[in-house]
Amino acid sequence: MTEPSAPPEAPEIRQAETGGARLHPLTPFVKGWGYFVVAAFAMANNEGLRSDLTIAGLGLLAVLVGGILLGALSWWFTKWQLTADAIRVDSGFLFRRTRIIRFDRIQAIDVAQPFVARLFGMAELRMDVAGGGKSDGRLSYFRYDEAVNLRAILLYRAKGEQAAEQQAPQAEPEPLLVVPTGRLLGATLLSSTVLASTAALIWLIVATTVLEFHIGLFAALPLLLGVVQPIWKQVVGNHRFTLSETHDGLRTKRGLFDLQRQTVPPGRVQGLLITEPLIWRLLGWSRVDLDIAGVVGGNGGDGEDRNDGAQLLPVGERQEVAGVLARVLPGFDLAAIEMHRAPERAKWLRPVGWRYLAYGVDEQVLVTTRGWVSRRTSIVLHHKTQSVRLQQGPLQRRLGLANVHVDTPQGPTDAVALHRDLAEAAALLEAQADRAREARRTADSPAAVHTQPKAPSPDGSSSSAASPADDSSAR
Repeated sequence: MTEPSAPPEAPEIRQAETGGARLHPLTPFVKGWGYFVVAAFAMANNEGLRSDLTIAGLGLLAVLVGGILLGALSWWFTKWQLTADAIRVDSGFLFRRTRIIRFDRIQAIDVAQPFVARLFGMAELRMDVAGGGKSDGRLSYFRYDEAVNLRAILLYRAKGEQAAEQQAPQAEPEPLLVVPTGRLLGATLLSSTVLASTAALIWLIVATTVLEFHIGLFAALPLLLGVVQPIWKQVVGNHRFTLSETHDGLRTKRGLFDLQRQTVPPGRVQGLLITEPLIWRLLGWSRVDLDIAGVVGGNGGDGEDRNDGAQLLPVGERQEVAGVLARVLPGFDLAAIEMHRAPERAKWLRPVGWRYLAYGVDEQVLVTTRGWVSRRTSIVLHHKTQSVRLQQGPLQRRLGLANVHVDTPQGPTDAVALHRDLAEAAALLEAQADRAREARRTADSPAAVHTQPKAPSPDGSSSSAASPADDSSAR
């Protein structure tokens, strides 16, 4: 068996190793075209400029030339360079900035193509860097083939020779599933935000036109955004959401204008969150989000969560969700886990929602459920548990109840066994701590990843959030 070799390096990459290389020459235009569009729109809405097309044309020309010059200066003074153990990016012509991204801090790299960049065959690299922000790991723009080649080289250097064969150029994998656009649109229209905004907008129009209430149609703008924005994010942002399986792990591809790809490497999943709004449950739909090391996932409403989050499935049927969970956690069967409901006296704290408070455990994960308006099922891997704690509010102490929090790295997953009997909560606390300790000892997981746990509460208590014990809402 031959040893894997490093991916072939393009001339631009060899140049970056010697003295640094610049980005694609059209980068200033791709980054700055939006300013020109805004200026043109503003001038078109100015009555004085519309009456004098010469001045308007000169103004637009000045904006265009100025934008090109500023963009060209920024492009000229921006260089990236590959060193022995890092990628270095120098930028700025007035205030110099240097970013050094060490290879051993790179956790995943994806290739994204915003709309304008796609028109010119360009792409950007989005690197998930341990301890860094979203913008720290972005490098744009390259030719698409150059971005793919650079991604392979960076992953090769970050992961070593064992990853060389996996990072070789591959054909587009066969999709495991594709989310239909009709389902995306239907799920968005049936989300709580869109339904509430639509109802309020209809009432506002009726009150203004029929009942002659002098409310003002300007109040309709926020409500209109509450309808349009989720539809844009979900239907346009997740257009033809495709889930595939590659050597690197599960890969998602989505977007009508901005084509985004995201890879879920095996071993880096910290937890999962399944969200089922009330109307979605009647149709058998749910959404799956992930906690991934180095990636902060969105935690939005009923189907309009942020597109830059660690999203595994925007909306899927029960069979699709079960199949996806089995891909992420081999051998996992959510339906086979025995769930333990909260005691009946918890209804004094949650008169309706107490029936939906439950937790379950198997040899691989701990599962908690809560919520009847929007049901949330949190799944935490034992060996990814960072800490376990018991918490009691004043009303819980009177009722002999307590919450058990299973702390995970920052992300959408929030595993809390709410309103358990005090003796049961204490037993769960000890048992989960033992399970986590044993799982970390025996888990065959990749190298440790530095993550940020949830911040403690400002009052210095052990709770990372306000106690739900005193929350009398029926959610």
